Amino acid sequence: MFSLPSFGPRPYVSMFAPHFFRRFRTQQGHWRLPTLAGPAISLVLLSLTVLYWQDQGRQIQTRRDAAFNRAAERIVDSLQDRLLAHEMVLRGLKGYYEGSDSIDRAELHAYVTPLQLQQVLPGLQAVAFIVRAAAGEIAEHEARMRGLGFANYAVRPPGRREQYRPLVLIEPQSEENLRVVGVDTATVPEALDAQNRARDTGLPALTTGLVLRQDVGAKANPSVVMYLPIYHSEMPIGSVAERRRALRGWVSGPFHVREYVEAIGRLTDDEMALAIYDGPADQPASLLYQSSTFVPNKVPAVATSRTIEAAGRDWTVVVQPLSAFEQGFADQDRYLIALLAIALSLGVGWFTWYLSIRRDNALALAQHMTQALRGARDDLQATLDATPDWMFELDAEGRVLHCHNAPESALHVQAEQLVGRTLQESASSKTAYGCQAALDAAAARGYSFGHEFQLVVDGESRWFELSVAKKKGTEEAQGVRFIALLRDVSERKQAAQRTHRLAYFDPLTELPNRRMLLDRLAQALGAASHAGRFGALMFMDLDNFKQINDAQGHSAGDLLLVQVAQRLMLAMRSTDTVAHIGGDEFVVLVSDLSDEVGEAGMLALRLAEGLREALEEPFNLGGRAFASTASIGLTLFPKQGEGVEDLLREADTAMYRAKDLGRNRICFFESAMQTDVQRRLTLEQDLKVGFADAQFSAFVQPQVDCGGVVVGGELLMRWQHPQRGAVSPTEFIPVAEASGLIVRMGDWMIEQACSALARLEAGGALVPLSVNVSQRQFRQEGFVTRVQTMLGQSGARADHLILEVTESLLAEQMEETIARMCELVALGVRFSIDDFGTGYSSLAYLKRMPLFELKIDKSFVQDTPADPSDTAIVQTILAVARNLGLRVVAEGVETKAQADFLTACQCDVLQGYFFGRPEPLAGWVERRLA
Repeated sequence: MFSLPSFGPRPYVSMFAPHFFRRFRTQQGHWRLPTLAGPAISLVLLSLTVLYWQDQGRQIQTRRDAAFNRAAERIVDSLQDRLLAHEMVLRGLKGYYEGSDSIDRAELHAYVTPLQLQQVLPGLQAVAFIVRAAAGEIAEHEARMRGLGFANYAVRPPGRREQYRPLVLIEPQSEENLRVVGVDTATVPEALDAQNRARDTGLPALTTGLVLRQDVGAKANPSVVMYLPIYHSEMPIGSVAERRRALRGWVSGPFHVREYVEAIGRLTDDEMALAIYDGPADQPASLLYQSSTFVPNKVPAVATSRTIEAAGRDWTVVVQPLSAFEQGFADQDRYLIALLAIALSLGVGWFTWYLSIRRDNALALAQHMTQALRGARDDLQATLDATPDWMFELDAEGRVLHCHNAPESALHVQAEQLVGRTLQESASSKTAYGCQAALDAAAARGYSFGHEFQLVVDGESRWFELSVAKKKGTEEAQGVRFIALLRDVSERKQAAQRTHRLAYFDPLTELPNRRMLLDRLAQALGAASHAGRFGALMFMDLDNFKQINDAQGHSAGDLLLVQVAQRLMLAMRSTDTVAHIGGDEFVVLVSDLSDEVGEAGMLALRLAEGLREALEEPFNLGGRAFASTASIGLTLFPKQGEGVEDLLREADTAMYRAKDLGRNRICFFESAMQTDVQRRLTLEQDLKVGFADAQFSAFVQPQVDCGGVVVGGELLMRWQHPQRGAVSPTEFIPVAEASGLIVRMGDWMIEQACSALARLEAGGALVPLSVNVSQRQFRQEGFVTRVQTMLGQSGARADHLILEVTESLLAEQMEETIARMCELVALGVRFSIDDFGTGYSSLAYLKRMPLFELKIDKSFVQDTPADPSDTAIVQTILAVARNLGLRVVAEGVETKAQADFLTACQCDVLQGYFFGRPEPLAGWVERRLA
């Protein structure tokens, strides 16, 4: 033990300095290098402290800059999204205006009020329509407006001008808003500039900051107005000159910038200040918005500005950090760590110097201790060499620091090769994961044992058992260390595996036995109950097995059982269980069939039928062919309150019922379920026979324009069964989808459409024909080639063939769907979305799809015009389609009121019983050609 000298109450410097410098020289006057180590170490540690201080400062600055830039980007993105929402509102009003011959005040009020724009877009003052009138038209314009209910309407301010741009309609109709009806907006320079830009570009245009007339007299914050031009639909607008001639007016939306920005939410929290300028930030007159905490002309440590495009103008958004943001990056620990590091540097230097002056005594002691350690080391080495186990020392990351194995061991070389490598580098991922788990367990409770894994040693797979203990007393100096013992337990493992196989597997067929089956069935039953999906249990017994066993001997019977087991294994999935539970009885466990009990029953019956057919093939027993069949009992799980033994009993009962009915057959335990599954299978078989026997026919329902003229037709499939009579499509189409027959049926309908189109064109009565395409048919490989072949063989015009798809097709595999649609459109084929409004389509999808038309679902049409909600939905779909340039077909038109409403809304095409019921395609074509 070393003891430090007692310095007493003397000052530290006066005591330490003379003693320090005396010890720097030897008796001969030479400087000793060890005594210089203390000051050198202190200098190095102080240098590292300075480097740490500087690095921490840079890291704090980097994190602060990154956090501030993310906050600024989030603010700018929110502002841009808000401007886009404002633009979409104006586009909707534009579509509504273009779809109407004229709009009065009451009609606009009825359209805008349900939209609740001021709640959806806080800060929005109003939405309004502005028309263009020449100098000679102003008297007629005023008279027309007075006739529409504006008794005192007059264009203001008075005076003769070359053109007028009066505001004629506005919502909401508050007292402040009604004051600006009749105002000539061309007299406002900011409005005139924005209107002209919108007129010439056809795009939204925003004014500079201004005070609205509605706000005159109050202390108003700056507002801006967005304008969107409205053109005559029948006039071209390809150039600036054409757009100026085609101009009808504008739809406008003024909004208060402060309310508009602050309603977005907590953009700045308590950590950011925000200002928005119309143009560069160095022009105070262009200020549109400034938060209360913003400090003009301040240059903070971190600041940023962003420029966003706002409907033809450049807004500059300036973001300043507040003190709360700066405080979030104040690192007080850095000062404390630096102070401690300085103290530690000086202390280590002094302690090193003190040790150096006791060097001689230390060397003598070290020599004595070295001799003792060598003796202990040699004794420990002899003990370790006599140990057959592998011994490792590892760090917390699983890196092998030391490795020991008996020198005469055959595995000595392999053990030495592991030094310096981690577990992930030395073993498979599974083995490395298990070893790391053992290390973690040892780190938590001090030890871990019993973990077993496989390693390939000299080309042979062997089992090892790992025991790990945490090495104590090394955490501070070396970090966490572990001592691991690896013992070869291959022989013990092999014996355990043999015992396990005897306990859980049938020695003859090598299939799971009854014990293993019960365990797996219990697991499958629990998983099915938790996931809500059905599985099946099949109990099968070989018919007449006893006769074969008695006639040919037990060896032939055993051979038959082995071959039956092989066929069953080949016929089932790897996740299913085929068990031999004794004698000639086999059980098949199938999990995860379906979440619908009817479909699960049909799939289970189909699997059982496949097994029954597989066992009908003759078996080769010693060179002779023997035929054998099986009776199969079938039950589904889970069921309320039933356990493993209940399911086995049900399947066994159903198997005996199959034997009673004549053997070589399948029987469900539930008679009602069996009846339903048999009905669906029978319907599926009838479908195949009916399609082969031409029991199906193509019908067509006419499509008319607003004048009642036939402009197309939709093909519909009908089935006349010889015994069932007319079968509803709602009954047979789902079965056709599930069985895959829908692909052939769909292709047949396209062929019928192509043949009809060719005949109509030859007779001079060509109109487009629509055909429904199922999702399964559309996604099948070769669909585009088949359509191209059918068009070529029939000679039909591709641009008159319309393929109707549902919105569910658009919700999955978007890129692949668009690519396939584009291939068909390149052939000339056109696409329609059937039952629009009931699926998942979005405007983004519609803009990307190469579509020709939308079909409004009949559920929206049937309650119009009486139901305001359905009426608004239909009008919105028409406005969206008109803006996207798509044709609209309304399905399910059954009354004159519905037809009149759709005609008034300028719907392109009408379809329904009011205009004609479905009729055979051949007769319809003949009447068109007559």
